[in-house]
Amino acid sequence: MKRAIIYLLLIAIAVALAGIYGMVHNQISYTVSPEYFTKFKFRQFGIVDMPLTARAKASLVGFLASWWMGIPIGLLAGASGFIHKTAARMLRQTLKAYLVLVGFTLFVGLCGLSYGYFNTGSINLVEYRYWYIPEDLLDTRRFLCAGYMHNSSYLGGVLGIGAAWVYQIIAKRRERSPA
Repeated sequence: MKRAIIYLLLIAIAVALAGIYGMVHNQISYTVSPEYFTKFKFRQFGIVDMPLTARAKASLVGFLASWWMGIPIGLLAGASGFIHKTAARMLRQTLKAYLVLVGFTLFVGLCGLSYGYFNTGSINLVEYRYWYIPEDLLDTRRFLCAGYMHNSSYLGGVLGIGAAWVYQIIAKRRERSPA
């Protein structure tokens, strides 16, 4: 029963972490391309006229766009904590696994940003026909780079679940081996 309560707590923590990750992530991508937000995300989320600074709106969009990723992350990465014998160890090791997951996700997002930078040296908009690209952009390359970062971060979150599982397995094996 205690481990089930810990599991529910871990899901809630994952939701909060995913939202916070989105807020921080969007501060980075806002720095890359303010237009990605002012000409796309703020409109998409219906907050163009909200009386907040642009960076505060970027954080709000980040939270709203990512909190829900905490549900599958909490369900799947949180479940990997059940391999530990005690509720306390389950909580401690899963929180560490979440940090691995967040770091992995950020790494993949930054790889996406880098890929975008190198992939957009010369821009052929036909290649981006399935992307939303406003016509009045001042810096198309930066806009696309922010888009690469966003898409890659979702991929990083999904793949990060596997990284969290690997961390949990390694932690369990270390627990069994004599120190």
